[in-house]
Amino acid sequence: MLQSPPSEAVLLRMYFELAQLGANCSGEKREWSYNPENREELLALGAEMSRYDPRLLGILVEYFSKHWREILPQRLRAYYPQMAAPQSLAVIAEFVKDAARESEVQYLMEYLQKGLEKVPYQLYFKALLPPAGPLSRRSAEESLRQYKKWGFLSREAPTVDVFQKKTVEAWDADARLNVLRRLFQSKEELSVGEYLKALSGSLSRQQAIKDLAVLARLKKGRKGRGARWVLRKRP
Repeated sequence: MLQSPPSEAVLLRMYFELAQLGANCSGEKREWSYNPENREELLALGAEMSRYDPRLLGILVEYFSKHWREILPQRLRAYYPQMAAPQSLAVIAEFVKDAARESEVQYLMEYLQKGLEKVPYQLYFKALLPPAGPLSRRSAEESLRQYKKWGFLSREAPTVDVFQKKTVEAWDADARLNVLRRLFQSKEELSVGEYLKALSGSLSRQQAIKDLAVLARLKKGRKGRGARWVLRKRP
């Protein structure tokens, strides 16, 4: 399937081909060595390339969300053996499941994920971050649940609607607490609103308060929405 890490020219060609299918993107008809026979082969190839380009991942998530009726799932699954990690499609499906409201979309995405196993933990995006740098560490410690479920690590939230700038993102409990620890490293006290903002508003206020209570306590004299939280002292 994917022959080598995609160059900028190859990614532009992928954007172009996806745009021909109705994806919300634009590209250029550059030279490349691929000749996908159908929509599903192009999508499988795009999923592999998405591990080198966060923008492409967002394009694919939005495409699957809006054009799911046009995708032949059995044909798409037929390309799994040719892919280095078909779990990249499982990640795309995970984001689509969280963004979609229709039950039929859920069923289709679950079918695309069926039979795939979690890969050994690794960064989703290749050659994007220095392996031992602080951003890689944050990706590992604060990875979104949609990646983590399939063994990947990343904090990149794909856009499911470029016009509304809508993203889909969710953290598990461990990742949320790691976000809190990082916030307390730079601030002595936090409000619930500041914590929610760090999580892009993806959490309920009630859950945010529960998370804060694990690591912090309410500052004396501050109540209600103006309440401030301070880190608990270690015994």
